Amino acid sequence: MKIAVIDIGTNSIHMLMGEIHPNFTFEVIGREKEMTRLGDGTMAKKRLSPVVMNRGLETIKKFHRLAQSKGIQKIIAVATSAVREAENGGDLVRQVLQETSIRIRVITGEEEGRLIYLGVKHSMELPEGNTLIIDIGGGSIEVMVVNAERILFLKSLKLGAARLHQLFLKNHHKKRMKKLEKHIQKSLEEILVPIQTLGFSQTIGTSGTINNLATMSFFQSRRNSEESPPRDRTLKYEDLKTLYQTLMESTPESRAKMKGLDPLRQDLISSGAAVAYQLMKQLEIKSITFCDKAIREGMIYDYITRNRFRLKAEESIPDVRLRNALRLAAKCNYEKSHAEQIARLAMQIFDQTIQLHQLGITDRDLLKFSALLHDIGYHISFDRHHQHAFYLIKHSNMNGFSEEEIEILAHTARYHRRSTPKETHLDFQSLPKNNKKRISWLSAILRIADALDRSHFSVVEKVKVKINKKSVSFLLDAKNDAEYELWDVKQRCSFFQKLSKRVCQFKLKSQPPHLRKSSAKR
Repeated sequence: MKIAVIDIGTNSIHMLMGEIHPNFTFEVIGREKEMTRLGDGTMAKKRLSPVVMNRGLETIKKFHRLAQSKGIQKIIAVATSAVREAENGGDLVRQVLQETSIRIRVITGEEEGRLIYLGVKHSMELPEGNTLIIDIGGGSIEVMVVNAERILFLKSLKLGAARLHQLFLKNHHKKRMKKLEKHIQKSLEEILVPIQTLGFSQTIGTSGTINNLATMSFFQSRRNSEESPPRDRTLKYEDLKTLYQTLMESTPESRAKMKGLDPLRQDLISSGAAVAYQLMKQLEIKSITFCDKAIREGMIYDYITRNRFRLKAEESIPDVRLRNALRLAAKCNYEKSHAEQIARLAMQIFDQTIQLHQLGITDRDLLKFSALLHDIGYHISFDRHHQHAFYLIKHSNMNGFSEEEIEILAHTARYHRRSTPKETHLDFQSLPKNNKKRISWLSAILRIADALDRSHFSVVEKVKVKINKKSVSFLLDAKNDAEYELWDVKQRCSFFQKLSKRVCQFKLKSQPPHLRKSSAKR
């Protein structure tokens, strides 16, 4: 199964595309990122401006088109601080749903931390004892103490780099930096004691801010080196302390020339560095190991955990339409053996009567799915179960089927017994002429197939159809007495006779000797 997760953050919108394998691991097949800066002005004004909202919408629409082109079957999207705190964040959520059908889940900081933990936990081996995980986002930071089994402490604080930049560093100078430091120190007070009480043996950082600080501090500590930073980046306290002092004295022009700085983070790196520095100083952290797996990977692992049984079913039944039809049938406690027998017989009749109905392969599939679903109305009651089946199918929203196909499925199941399609039936009346013809033929075939398993014991194994100018002969291969089936099918073949303009005849193939004797006695 191919899945995409979209992380709508304060600074950036990311999309991670992956393929989930049968053993419940996943392989990354693509990554996309846009620095949309949804937090620009949002943290101070508590509103997404029309400009940033449109920027976010267009990015998500672009990602949606890309995901479709890659054959992505499932898209999951979450939004964090910027959307969560904006008075009009719901407007963006609604617009995205209307224009892409992507349903955004606006998550709390604590949920964000939980997903980050899942991403880290499944991507690197956590040592014995406790680990501190830090994520410095645009709107908030998530700080947690964890072990390999669970989260022991988790706190989300409104100390994101974009937020602090807007509140303190619009006009960057040393006085403002000092105010920012005091604000961070005060905000961290509530987490120091719980974290120090639990203790931790290593620290992992998961954000782009920490990654960029690690890169910059690497180059600063090796000023004249052309060496590239290592893949496994580490941010050391002493290196960050030196870098932070440089950033405090810097101007926008001097910062732009600093080696290793991501140009898109030029205005936010000072506030991000201030948070990282105070965390390392207050918690006496000597170094932070960077992990490039976090919330997006966590979203995929969370999806796998929640959907293991469904994913297993998808592996065993790769046909999305069949899978969803069977899921609805199972949800309604269908009689599996009877439904599958009706589907087998209906397919045999359909294939041998093509010259009469002249329907295509799509209609053959729809007949099969209707056969599997024809009795699900029993889930509501026996009386009028064909009408209940119509309602259940029509309102099922089964993935893989168009609205038109759902209509055909529902009507075919509706007319498998009792009344035949009539223009006085309002739902049928409103359908296109061609679909009325399709439903009529499919339901006529379904009526015969259903009658041929009247006893629900799969007595009739095979049907051979012979078409003449004035008749249609059905030769039945039965493994047991089939008189009950013969009686019922003769009552229910009139609609097929009307459509084919031929008389229907039903005969049993030669029976085994023991059945011939019992039949002769009767």
